[in-house]
Amino acid sequence: MVTQIHLWLGILVIGINLAAGVWGLFVWRQRLPANRSYAQVLAASQTVIIGQAVLGLLLLSQNLRAAEQLHYVYGLLPAAMVIFAYSARRDNHLRNILIFSIAALLAAALATRSLTVSGIMG
Repeated sequence: MVTQIHLWLGILVIGINLAAGVWGLFVWRQRLPANRSYAQVLAASQTVIIGQAVLGLLLLSQNLRAAEQLHYVYGLLPAAMVIFAYSARRDNHLRNILIFSIAALLAAALATRSLTVSGIMG
């Protein structure tokens, strides 16, 4: 049950971070202010990442292991991307949007890679 939730949450991590990243790049490129909807999607994408990492650690504590050790690296790096994005914030609104967009796209890519090395797909 928990492993299925972890799988579906992983797919959600990929989708919502891809959406937040592309949306953010559009906002950045058009030099638009970040509206409330974008901010909520970005916050949701980061929350899902942290929730997924916590759930993965819970599975690990129950002695449920991934087929490949690389799954843990690719699984925890998106959480590190969230921390990095917040630590890199400055007063420049557009710069912050660019950083959070790139972090979201990298998180989506890392989560995709995590899924492929998990052993579930193959």
